[in-house]
Amino acid sequence: MRNGTNTTTGIAKTSREIGRAKQPVNGNHARDLAVIAGVSAIAGSRTTLAPALIFPESKVLTLMAAGETYMDKLPGIGDRIEPAGLISRSISGALTGAIISRRKHKSMWLGALIGAAAACAGAYVTYYARKKFGKITGTPDPVAGLVEDVAMICLGSILLHDDRI
Repeated sequence: MRNGTNTTTGIAKTSREIGRAKQPVNGNHARDLAVIAGVSAIAGSRTTLAPALIFPESKVLTLMAAGETYMDKLPGIGDRIEPAGLISRSISGALTGAIISRRKHKSMWLGALIGAAAACAGAYVTYYARKKFGKITGTPDPVAGLVEDVAMICLGSILLHDDRI
């Protein structure tokens, strides 16, 4: 194949076919989708943490995530499973899913849909897990929230930076 032509037929490829050939081949579709869902689910726990993990060089996102983790421990903060909390988490999950999908050469729309759904699911799972953890261990809610923060940071770091995944 030379200059975008097929060697057996001599017919030039379309620009769409040429563009596909330039993309790296990624043979593990299911694993990529799991990473997209996993990182996006972190947005269900902390809205700004997932974007901060995918852009670690962004000081603004890092400060926003740190501020959110602090604010989460204060009394009177609404539950993440209330409609306003779910909407913001869904948006963050959709953006996170789309960005990771693009990095993995997948459909950004599919990544956004997976990300929004995973963020909603993550909001419910982490909300009830934190409540159950506090009840079983007798841990005060702010401490349980800190445990949750550490777990989400570790999960995101593993999913985004471990080549085995």
